[in-house]
Amino acid sequence: MLLHFCHWLNATSLGDAVRASKWAFPIVEIFHVLGLSVLGGAILIVNLRLFGLRNQPEPAEELWRDVQPLMIGGLLVALISGFLLFASEAGRMYYNHPFRYKMVFLILAIAFTFTVQRRVALSEKVSSALSRKLVVVASILLWSGVGIGGRLIGYLQ
Repeated sequence: MLLHFCHWLNATSLGDAVRASKWAFPIVEIFHVLGLSVLGGAILIVNLRLFGLRNQPEPAEELWRDVQPLMIGGLLVALISGFLLFASEAGRMYYNHPFRYKMVFLILAIAFTFTVQRRVALSEKVSSALSRKLVVVASILLWSGVGIGGRLIGYLQ
């Protein structure tokens, strides 16, 4: 069923438009990287605060609330542009193991960031230093999995 969806998406005018244009894919990829950069930067700031390397007078709860719009905006830009990139190569991506690896890590990283990490950041005073550091390590590993999978897509078939 997923294979049929990939072939259908690949054959749509959306997939054709991105694939046929000389500039569409690179421009969409620029937005994809920019969205990931904004998302990653916001997560990094929260991680540094939770790990204790960025000791600011503002509590982690306030920092989370300040950077949450950047995280959500960066994530939306990355997801929309990623879908456009996927649409242009959906048939090929179905068989690409690093793409699957990236998608698994992406789902896990998003879920972790907006549940566990959010909960720890919003209750920093209650959570222990060890639990905050473990959350940061898990966050770094999950988002690194997304990045590594994304980089390997073009190199491994």
